[in-house]
Amino acid sequence: MSIACLHKHNLVQHVVSQNCDGLHLRSGLPRTAISELHGNMYIEVCTSCTPNREYVRVFDVTERTALHRHHTGRMCHKCGAQLRDTIVHFGEKGTLRQPLNWEAATEAASKADVILCLGSSLKVLKKYPRLWCMSKPPTRRPKLYIVNLQWTPKDDLAALKLHGRCDDVMRLLMEELGLEIPSYDRYDMVHYGHSNQLRQARAMGDYLIVGVHTDEEIAKHKGPPVFTQEERYKMVQAIKWVDEIAPGAPYVTTLETLDKYNCDFCVHGDDITLTIDGKDTYEEVKTAGRYRECKRTQGVSTTDLVGRMLLMTKAHHSNIDEDLDYRKHTDNFGKGPKGRSPWTGVSQFLQTSQKIIQFASGKEPQPGDTIIYVAGAFDLFHIGHVDFLEKVHQLAERPYIIAGLHFDQEVNRYKGKNYPIMNIHERTLSVLACRYVSEVVIGAPYAVTSDLLDHFKVTLVCHGMTEVVPDKDGSDPYEEPKRRGIFQLVDSGSNLTTDLIVQRIIKNRLEFEARNQKKEAKELAVLEAMKKLEEEKH
Repeated sequence: MSIACLHKHNLVQHVVSQNCDGLHLRSGLPRTAISELHGNMYIEVCTSCTPNREYVRVFDVTERTALHRHHTGRMCHKCGAQLRDTIVHFGEKGTLRQPLNWEAATEAASKADVILCLGSSLKVLKKYPRLWCMSKPPTRRPKLYIVNLQWTPKDDLAALKLHGRCDDVMRLLMEELGLEIPSYDRYDMVHYGHSNQLRQARAMGDYLIVGVHTDEEIAKHKGPPVFTQEERYKMVQAIKWVDEIAPGAPYVTTLETLDKYNCDFCVHGDDITLTIDGKDTYEEVKTAGRYRECKRTQGVSTTDLVGRMLLMTKAHHSNIDEDLDYRKHTDNFGKGPKGRSPWTGVSQFLQTSQKIIQFASGKEPQPGDTIIYVAGAFDLFHIGHVDFLEKVHQLAERPYIIAGLHFDQEVNRYKGKNYPIMNIHERTLSVLACRYVSEVVIGAPYAVTSDLLDHFKVTLVCHGMTEVVPDKDGSDPYEEPKRRGIFQLVDSGSNLTTDLIVQRIIKNRLEFEARNQKKEAKELAVLEAMKKLEEEKH
């Protein structure tokens, strides 16, 4: 994160990485500023397409690959050719333009004044003379500074060698420059992973109070919030396992906070949460023995979802051909789609019947209940959906709301681009977690048929104020409920859509970069700060 911050302040121009974990990309560095010389384990490509078609995943694509065996087992959705990983193994020569980005690496090296090597043994990188400008006279080469605990083959050429840990050195450097190390951007969205954590927490006690941070706290520790604090309050309150929320909860949980709400203990996932200065936010309550842990939901994170949204701004993800055949979607109630959704593989999340049971209410409609059917994508389940479902819930004294979720291929047909951002399994749990929903139809037909209405004994069908896209044959998907006189438009009072959320994400990212990319007269600031640190040691 320090390197990403230095780049935003024009103190670092380019990053050359020999790691394949993709962490530099995840930190927020633009791809043009990164050369991943040995590939990226989250990227697979189709080399049969011109130009090469990239698939950026949130899971490791190399599980089936090895030296000289690069096919991942997945196919290109465009041409059907086998996809391959981007990894360059020992003894291999990388030929892919991206993510290796050799052209930018050599160009940056030729223009560099300083080369800073962090935590690398340089046993491999030393073999790339273009990176070190060895063709230039020694006096014209960039000055080399190395941070490493061990000896490296470039030590003799270094203007300065620091024997230390990279984290310690970078922390001191950022302090010297007066720059804060940004937290890893997690944003502030609510997804089914959060809901599952709340479900587990509720099972540990009798009453669940959820602390929700203010906009100021999130901006300070995580970056610009996507949702306003009022939107977050309402989103969390809509989760069925939440009894009460604690608005304006401090980022660091204290015993005072627990006592204020008469809480016996607090619960968090099994991943650590740190403040901007690297302290455990639950240290005090852990020491006092008033801390419990629950399991983090594998295969989902806000960062992953944000990554999917940002990929929609890339050329290779924003131009899905309209004539692509994603295979015929279900036309009859109860039948699944043929083939696998191209978006299902975007997540490591594996749906199980047990997980659905844990999220489902398990309640059957009772005599006197008003059975209301709503349908849609419910992608990135957000406050707009909550407002709509709340209004629908208010239409009857005893409402039983059934939400029909369309398959991924169907959503892409009427939404286009790279939608849905969440696949059908992820969307199912997100909707099931809402207190207003009693049942979910997984892979509901786009047209609300008489079979569906009769099967569930639906007495009312509702739709929001958004445009209703015709079915593939041009017909009205709500023709049957309209004919029966049971169709009703519901104004939620909210204009928030999935599109607007994506725009907020992109806008926040651009604003964050614009705010920090100021031209400062500190061309040698990194060098001078490191020299000062070394002088203080002697």
